[in-house]
Amino acid sequence: MATRSFSSKNKPKIIIVGAGLSGLTAAYRLQQMGHDVQVYEARHRSGGRVLSVKIGESYGELGGENFLDGNEGRYSLKLMRELNLETIHFEKPFSCIHTNGKQTTSFSEVIGKFKNPPNLWKVMEEVASCSANLQEVIESVFKEDPELRSIFTRALTTYEGSDPETLDSSCIDSLYEIFSLFQDLSIEDKGKPGGVKRLCLKGGNAKLPLTLSDKLEHGIQYESVLTAVRKEQQKMVLTFNTNQEISADIVLLTIPCSLYQDVEFASNTLPQEQLLDIKNVQYGTNSKILFPVTLKNKKCEFMILPYFVSWLNRDDSIMTFYIGGKQGILDLKSAKSLFDQEIPFLSKEEEDIQINVNTMEEGHDMQLASYEGAVFKSWIKDPYAKGSYSNRGIGRSTLLNEIITVRGEEVRSIFRPVKDQIFFAGEHTTTLPVLGTLESAIESGERMARLIVKSLI
Repeated sequence: MATRSFSSKNKPKIIIVGAGLSGLTAAYRLQQMGHDVQVYEARHRSGGRVLSVKIGESYGELGGENFLDGNEGRYSLKLMRELNLETIHFEKPFSCIHTNGKQTTSFSEVIGKFKNPPNLWKVMEEVASCSANLQEVIESVFKEDPELRSIFTRALTTYEGSDPETLDSSCIDSLYEIFSLFQDLSIEDKGKPGGVKRLCLKGGNAKLPLTLSDKLEHGIQYESVLTAVRKEQQKMVLTFNTNQEISADIVLLTIPCSLYQDVEFASNTLPQEQLLDIKNVQYGTNSKILFPVTLKNKKCEFMILPYFVSWLNRDDSIMTFYIGGKQGILDLKSAKSLFDQEIPFLSKEEEDIQINVNTMEEGHDMQLASYEGAVFKSWIKDPYAKGSYSNRGIGRSTLLNEIITVRGEEVRSIFRPVKDQIFFAGEHTTTLPVLGTLESAIESGERMARLIVKSLI
């Protein structure tokens, strides 16, 4: 493969499109390695799908919440410590219930009834091999227990972001992982239930992208929406919504795959088959409603309600309602309607709860905004996200899972670099086992910074 050489006086011009965690991490690392980097962002803020809010005196997250999701948080912790950010590690007891509006049971009780086969994973593999989607797997594996079917349908819808009937049957790894987690945490150890570990930042997770933004010498060009990419001679030319054209030697695209349909790629930029594969990556439709609560005698930390999965924040002052799939496509009217339907079920289970909500509003697209009542965010409605996070749609799993090695770095084949000029980062490009997390976004930025530098040697 031919390489390009740049002298110390003729450094390559590197453009990063997107100021989410992956783009900011890559920019920060490339800058540390002596490269001049310019970052262009469609929004008027950094952070992408990290969106922190303040309700009362506490903080909540309308986007990415737990840096431990999907991994142990190794990349996140390293970056946070390097930036001297104050982390908060805490553990919540796994006191969970499920209610269908008529009957309420604890997870321990429900899962304890399940006749776990000697090798559940093998059973899931066999069922998946002849199933059209993940919902069929759930229906078959838990065919004897409608409550378990309901629990894991709701759990997988929120975890993956899409209804299980639209997910590939190979997503049994997520189903098995969640079942095993629920089972392990439901077993009491010396009379104490297991706990769910969480990692966040003091003052909101937005502290990470905001700090990274401040570290960039050239700052960020906000309100710059990418509209077209073409190649002229040896340069990549990017066109933005202001008709501004910027040429670059190297481009790192960190925008979600759901936005590629809005960009005109000239035929000499991306291979058409690769571009089509990227455009076809499926995204979840998760939405969140956050609202202030006061609890006197808390019964549980986590609930699966008829529509939402709910949990409490660190100091039990903010409750999150989380939803995905078809029902996750919310506007203000539908958010209020579902919220009003769900509150009676919540109040029935938590008899001493005081729900401090007089109003509900859609979250502002700004970091650390303050709210008095309930606030919601539907990521599928966000023009610069068009979805919550990537997942494996039917028939797309094999393509997404294929990993190749480029210059000693692993990359997902679908996001392989193009002629050492176009690179890809973002949670969807991670080589970690789980897509769609804060940790996977940071990992991808770290790895792409290394790969870009290797391509210049």
